[in-house]
Amino acid sequence: MKLNMFKRSMIYATFFGSCLCIALVVAALGTWHWVDATARGLRNPTVSEARISFGLFEGYKELTVGVGWRHRHLSIKTGTLPARRWAWCGTAAQLVVALAASGGACVLAALGAAARARCSPKPLLVCNCLTVLFTLGALAVWLTEFFLRLQHNVMSEEDLALSWSSDMTADLGFSFWLVVTACITAFVNNVCILIAMSDGRDVDTSAPALEEKVNGAIMLY
Repeated sequence: MKLNMFKRSMIYATFFGSCLCIALVVAALGTWHWVDATARGLRNPTVSEARISFGLFEGYKELTVGVGWRHRHLSIKTGTLPARRWAWCGTAAQLVVALAASGGACVLAALGAAARARCSPKPLLVCNCLTVLFTLGALAVWLTEFFLRLQHNVMSEEDLALSWSSDMTADLGFSFWLVVTACITAFVNNVCILIAMSDGRDVDTSAPALEEKVNGAIMLY
């Protein structure tokens, strides 16, 4: 049985969707804008200001009290990253699994679209379901940390001792929304696969070939 053009097109479309998921997850892992926040010094709020942005592994903090900006690097290696260890570990680990699932879906989609014979799209569906599942898990872990802690404080203990406050000034940055987009893309891939699976029209190439042989034999007689 040979795949019809519609099924082949739907499966091939998921190849580009999986490539997009890979790019989005890699960008989310590498960028420093999972949380963006501002802060004020309570002792002299009119001249003190701070800007903080950080990702899963690194970030930066800029502070001023009216005499110039001081720049500080945030890193999990030095323990200065505001997010707690369980949060960034859980988020990063699930994104790595989602990345591997997207890579598998990308390979399966390419092979499925290129195959001449009909092949089961179920492994491709499983890979995309795993991508959706683990991106949702990563988002859930990060949102839990954000609402429980980060929206109330992203400052270090040293800054808190100097009366800096970032209470309710934090926002989810674009790195977070890249993962949301990856999750939606993987879900759209699943929809395409289910549509392809529900379409029962396949081109049967054996019947025309048999008919051609019979016609040839009749002509010989």
